[in-house]
Amino acid sequence: MLAELAMANAAFRVIQESLAHGKELFEMGEHLATFSDAGRAIDQKAKLARKGSEQESDLELFMAQEAIRNKREQLKELMIRTRHMMWDDFLRFEGDQAKERARQKILEAKRRAKRTDLIITVFGWVIGFAIVGGALFGALPMFLSPR
Repeated sequence: MLAELAMANAAFRVIQESLAHGKELFEMGEHLATFSDAGRAIDQKAKLARKGSEQESDLELFMAQEAIRNKREQLKELMIRTRHMMWDDFLRFEGDQAKERARQKILEAKRRAKRTDLIITVFGWVIGFAIVGGALFGALPMFLSPR
């Protein structure tokens, strides 16, 4: 939790200082991504804590979420000052990226299931051939023995 909050604070500090020194917001994509990822990680930990798998204390989670909310509000103000509809575009982009990540996660799960199914099928065929081959090899002396 503290690591994610530290990452978010560091990224936000870089964004603020860069804007103060005359850089444009679109030049700081990496830092915006770091800030956004850290916020998402904190929110994910808070959701897990609500479901009962506590990893952090409630106060830590609450304070981290509040810190991220505060920083997002400041980021919103910075974006609005930079370009009128930039915050709305950012939210739309962030939502599209979340949908794409969810889609990629589903595709990866399907690929993993398909690969597991293939491995099980191949393993079944190998075992089947081994059984049939062993039975034939075991029965070979019976067929070749003179009666």
